[in-house]
Amino acid sequence: MELPSSYNFQRWNIRYNLIRSDNTSQQKCVVFVHGTPWSSAVYRPIIEALQAKSTYQILVYDLPGYGQSQEFNSNTTATISDGDFLGDTSVKFQAKALAALLKHVKLDGREGHPTPAVIAHDIAGAIVLRAHLLDGCEFDTMLLVDTNAVLPWGDGFYKLVRSEPQPFMQLPPSIFEAVVRAVTQSACHDRKVLQTGWEDVLARPWIGRQSDGARAVDAQQSFVRQIAQANDADVAEMLDGDMYEQVRCDVKIIWGEQDKWIPREKIEELTKRLHGRVKESAFIPNAGHLVMLDQPTRFAIEVFDWLTRFGSSKRLLSS
Repeated sequence: MELPSSYNFQRWNIRYNLIRSDNTSQQKCVVFVHGTPWSSAVYRPIIEALQAKSTYQILVYDLPGYGQSQEFNSNTTATISDGDFLGDTSVKFQAKALAALLKHVKLDGREGHPTPAVIAHDIAGAIVLRAHLLDGCEFDTMLLVDTNAVLPWGDGFYKLVRSEPQPFMQLPPSIFEAVVRAVTQSACHDRKVLQTGWEDVLARPWIGRQSDGARAVDAQQSFVRQIAQANDADVAEMLDGDMYEQVRCDVKIIWGEQDKWIPREKIEELTKRLHGRVKESAFIPNAGHLVMLDQPTRFAIEVFDWLTRFGSSKRLLSS
């Protein structure tokens, strides 16, 4: 995924791409927010399908600390100080970063700016909900894809990394790469998909030292940091306050029936907590956590249907 533009937010260099065609007067705006441990690359097939229609304005970016957005402008050369990683990648911070980026590109629904539809996968569901409920982001409609916005989070591996991040920082590169690839493999139902090159695409941002502009970043540190900083309190605040019933737009949910990361009961609990805002659910067979890669055609059908039937025509981009 080409992310040619940069936005500096609280010392993070956020890489993004704002895709427009010549005719913007009737374009519907769509924002893509990826989850963990992924990057915007997971959306490449559906973004290419949307681009072919030439009727959508698209914002896609890598979360701070992920993919092409791993550069953190610190005044020190240290990587970890007193057990704390440099740079915040928590859900709370990601929600604030999303709100700031939407304002920066003028897709925040304010002062005549368009109100976008948003697609959120995995932990991005919690990020988008928090941005909406606590940071004032307005969305035309939400598509929540295999998302986990209820507690508890994570399997045994994620819980171990969160409790003991230091040993994972010290793993030899070859062993660490094997860990990253194992995590990636567990997210796909159809292993043949990964054999077409997707495993390398998804794992590459976390392996070795990645070049980001004039700087190099430690990808192993980045991978461990985004797990270690997954703070339950960022979601608990919304759950304890029954905030999900305050969502101000319609929601569609997609879930891969063979998702080994997010069990069906969590999707059902989220649906109940959204108190009628979920207007449609699509449970897709023969698809795992990366449903957009396991079943790209069915996923595209669901996305186009959602964009056609949900949201308000009044929120299209004005000329």
